Amino acid sequence: MVIRRLKIRNFGKIREKTLELSPGINVLYGENESGKTTVHTFIKSMFFGLSRQRGKAARNDAYSTYEPWENPVVYGGTLWFESGGKDFRLTRNFHKTNLFSELICETDGECLDVEKGDMDSLLGDISEAVYENTVSVAQLKSVTGADLVRELQNYMASYQGTGDSSIDLGRTMQMLKMSRKGYQVQADRHSKEIAREQEKLHAKMELLRREIDDLQEQNSQNQKKKQSLLMGLSEEGGEEVFDEQMEEIRRKKRLGATGMILLLFLGVVGTAAMALFTDFGPLCAICAASAVIGLIPLGFLQKKWKEDFEKYQKLKAKWISRKEKIQWNQDSLSQMAAEKKTAYTNLAEEYREYEQEACSVCPEQTEIQALNLAMRTIERLSGRRNNCIGKRLQNRTSQILGEITGGKYTEVLMDEDFRMQVNTRERLIPLERLSRGTLEQIYFALRMAAGELLCQEPFPVILDDVFGMYDEERLTSVLHWLEKEQKQIIISTCHKREEEILQREGIPYQRLTL
Repeated sequence: MVIRRLKIRNFGKIREKTLELSPGINVLYGENESGKTTVHTFIKSMFFGLSRQRGKAARNDAYSTYEPWENPVVYGGTLWFESGGKDFRLTRNFHKTNLFSELICETDGECLDVEKGDMDSLLGDISEAVYENTVSVAQLKSVTGADLVRELQNYMASYQGTGDSSIDLGRTMQMLKMSRKGYQVQADRHSKEIAREQEKLHAKMELLRREIDDLQEQNSQNQKKKQSLLMGLSEEGGEEVFDEQMEEIRRKKRLGATGMILLLFLGVVGTAAMALFTDFGPLCAICAASAVIGLIPLGFLQKKWKEDFEKYQKLKAKWISRKEKIQWNQDSLSQMAAEKKTAYTNLAEEYREYEQEACSVCPEQTEIQALNLAMRTIERLSGRRNNCIGKRLQNRTSQILGEITGGKYTEVLMDEDFRMQVNTRERLIPLERLSRGTLEQIYFALRMAAGELLCQEPFPVILDDVFGMYDEERLTSVLHWLEKEQKQIIISTCHKREEEILQREGIPYQRLTL
């Protein structure tokens, strides 16, 4: 990618400023507070947009910092650039009430859509964080030597682990773990619900089992009562016993009645014969008296037989009632037992279904397995990427450092605790023992190497007052390296020594003034 032209209509302190850039080295000269960092921020905002934060953060964000004081509705400009052999024109207005973006391919006249990601595609889909940590380099004005050592270690560790400082695998893993924990809570709750339902069912089944056993015991007692009532007889045989007794009483009553009739007949005949046959009067009188006397015990017997008959009738009715009651109890107990057995069977089936559900994989457990697989995959891939990206970054950083230091430092090494050392071909030197200028050379080499590895599209390298701590020798080496790389370079500076060295070394460049 090559930036051809900038037209800053209204951005920060700059208004209606046009800058024509060349493909090679461009030196943007300006005094302090002249707007060099504003140009730097304008280019980044044109590439990635400029959004306004919310709340207290909005007071000091880039949007508020560079919002124009005059005519703030016009807030932006136009950027002409070349990418993939085609020329493009990008126009943006960042003001919240007049937000606008237009991307035109001037080569073929195609109108592209920034909102749908066409600009991201032209940028190789790199993030703003990658851009700011690679090809867009600002001076480390507030960083001390010790702080810079930590900055270098953190910077190297970030890319060693992820290959992209905008990708936070630790946070990704944490989010996956949080999601897994949420699903685990749901799965545990589901398991506890199943266990509670099983406990309830088990309690109901135990209660039913005891009730069934109780009913069976009652039925057994009732059966004994029935057997005792029948006295070893069949149900019909019990009634026959009473019927036989009653029939015997009826037979006696019939015989008694016949005897009474016969005695009454004899008494009448004896009385009549006594009147007719005077000679046999005494005999007839005796016969008549005997007949009358015989009637008295037969009368008592008839009364007794009647009472016995009625007693047997009552006993039979009572016996039948008891038999029917026992039978009703037996039928009722059997029906209740059958109903409870059916209920027990249904509960047992429901309990088995919960057992199967407890043994089966629930949706939450499926999600947990998927998250575990994702975490294992990320760990495996990050490990591979670590070996690949980290080694490549370390090798390329060492190569660049060797070139810009004239071979004085040929290799950057890092142990598993991210402690960095540089190799002088004679010995290893920890970063803590290096000068501030050398540390900044290592920082420069790291960013240039990371930019080559992470940016698919060769971006213009923007250096905003980064050579303040470089001596002349170091600066000369870096400028020669930048020329050799044949990239578009934008060097913002308030010093004239960059131009002096470029002119002295015969390195072509273009001068721009703010």
